[in-house]
Amino acid sequence: MAIIENELIGNTLLVTINNPSKRNSMIFGFHDELQSTIKRADNNKEVNALIITGAGDFFCAGGDLNGLKTRRSMSEDERYDALSQLNGTIQAIFDCSKPIISAIEGGAAGAGVSLAMACDLVVMSEHTFFSLAYVKIGLSPDGNATKFLSETMPRQMLSEMAMIGGKIDASRLYQIGAINVLSQKGNAKETALELSKNFDNLPKNSISRIKKLSRSAYGNNFSEQLQMETDLMVKSMGDKESIEGIDAFLEKREPDYKKLRM
Repeated sequence: MAIIENELIGNTLLVTINNPSKRNSMIFGFHDELQSTIKRADNNKEVNALIITGAGDFFCAGGDLNGLKTRRSMSEDERYDALSQLNGTIQAIFDCSKPIISAIEGGAAGAGVSLAMACDLVVMSEHTFFSLAYVKIGLSPDGNATKFLSETMPRQMLSEMAMIGGKIDASRLYQIGAINVLSQKGNAKETALELSKNFDNLPKNSISRIKKLSRSAYGNNFSEQLQMETDLMVKSMGDKESIEGIDAFLEKREPDYKKLRM
């Protein structure tokens, strides 16, 4: 049975982590399957957006503790190699030119938080939570969790989450703007699918450039971001998408970006 299942719904690829008996933890094969799914979707002209969700009543519990237990006997080089699998998944989400939405029921824990926050948009249902409880088993966060969370929450809240390891509920995350949509319980997937429809007739290349800009804005200094915006605007000005968009605006009609994807 595949760990990662996917279904094309309209122009959205619904990607489901299918390991509910272990709260969709990152067992052996998880990273290879998810990375290949994302890369195939990135090259599929029929796919405008992706949603990552979990089967059952939990999004993702992060690393499998039995797998983590075996790493105590590894050399440091071997541990680096093992962690490169998680890093590769986070990088694949980061590099994907298409918007990716995480749809969360139940909660996300450990590297599951990294997976959720690596996505461009986050939908959580009511009564769900994030838990970064590495400290409770003598570990420290990985998968760029502290980077993603630092972009959306105050340092004191991040310290509480990582140093104490308690649960931060979805309503609190929504209040600080860490997630995009707070849905009714049991409705995260449907809400994410509705949200993904926004990308059905938006310009693909423009979305890709905006994603790059959004991702780099938190790390670049003033001059670097100004130059990157300039470079991408120069490319955009000569793109068929901008020709269609500007012509449609001047002609007082809706632009048709779908025809440019064929």
